Amino acid sequence: MTLWEGESPMDSSRDDWVEKEKIVLSDYKTKEEMHALMVEKGFQLKSEEEIEALKLQKQKEQREEKEQKAERLEEKKRQREQRRLANERAEREEGEDVRGEIKEEYERQERMKEGREPGMKMKKEEL
Repeated sequence: MTLWEGESPMDSSRDDWVEKEKIVLSDYKTKEEMHALMVEKGFQLKSEEEIEALKLQKQKEQREEKEQKAERLEEKKRQREQRRLANERAEREEGEDVRGEIKEEYERQERMKEGREPGMKMKKEEL
């Protein structure tokens, strides 16, 4: 473990920190020795209740994050489905327009054959 001395990481960059001491943690064999070292170096030992509360808070945050991710995924699915339906509708309307134009052209040619359309009658080659 390396102990550093300097300003809080929120206040400055790590470039301003100075290495204070290096400690080989494998030299400490028991949990009690490790806890004593940490207290000696200025760390505060948390109670079991504090540790449990931190774990529960972390689990809650992870659960909420997972739920938000699922909601975002569902929203993306809904948007994709809406785009797909809009594209289908546009293609269907475009197809209807084309069919309408073809029908109009067919009817115009029929009227020309019968001589009801202003303009010239169609020649047999055009039929």
